[in-house]
Amino acid sequence: MVIYPDERTIEVLKAQSPGHPLLRCQGFIFDVDGVLCRGEDPIPRAPEAIERLRRGGKKVIFISNNSTKSREDYIAKFERLGIPVVADDLVLSTYATAQYVAKERPGARVYMVGAPGLRQELALAGLSLVEDPFQAEYVVVGSPFDGTGRIREDNAHRITGALRALYHAGAKFVATNPDRIFPAKDGVIPGTGAVIGALSYMLDREPDAVIGKPSEHIVRIALSRLGLAPEECAIVGDMDTDMLAGKRMGMTTVFVRSGAMTEEKLRSLGIEPDFAFDSVIEMLKAEGG
Repeated sequence: MVIYPDERTIEVLKAQSPGHPLLRCQGFIFDVDGVLCRGEDPIPRAPEAIERLRRGGKKVIFISNNSTKSREDYIAKFERLGIPVVADDLVLSTYATAQYVAKERPGARVYMVGAPGLRQELALAGLSLVEDPFQAEYVVVGSPFDGTGRIREDNAHRITGALRALYHAGAKFVATNPDRIFPAKDGVIPGTGAVIGALSYMLDREPDAVIGKPSEHIVRIALSRLGLAPEECAIVGDMDTDMLAGKRMGMTTVFVRSGAMTEEKLRSLGIEPDFAFDSVIEMLKAEGG
């Protein structure tokens, strides 16, 4: 067994799998939770896989639908995981959502559901965070759940507040991501989609915009950071949202079985990834003589 970027690996892949993403792609967009880590625990050898890709000359960006963390939070998280990053390596749904609203209406009055990381990115984008839902121009919905799946204390009344902002104030409805579940250390927990679903059902209204995967909004930011065309890149993920995002953009799709969704479930949804591996390190391996 040889491993990229060993020269023998490349020769084996050229002979056995000429369409392999390591040969086809110059850029890689990695999901984080379930792909590189579970909670605070790294997936075995994930940091090594990223280091080897970089050493092999590949461009790497990290993309996440996690709506609880800011870029500052993730820089600290990646340091704990042993993967060196700078802010421009990180394209998070919190950041992308803040940029979307700020571009559409600079300084907009925003009522938010979610964690401090989302609040931080909204504030950094120059948006005005309001506590009175009747004054809101936008409702931004992220995950109100902590790492155990409980609703955070500071979000105890925020779903009601969001309902009032949308129903009474006619605020625009923007969601950070559509994920129904989220992979945590001890098993899956509810995702942002649980709140989107509740509000949509109560209001008989879908969000005006969903920024995270599989939406093109967040993926376009990642591609612009890589400076590559979609067909030159692969997206590596563990969820249907990752694979759909890649297919919509014309990217190579790489599914890893280390996260929340099984390959059987993925295929039952009619989604066929270009490649599937047990983990990111397996993607770099090839049988060699």
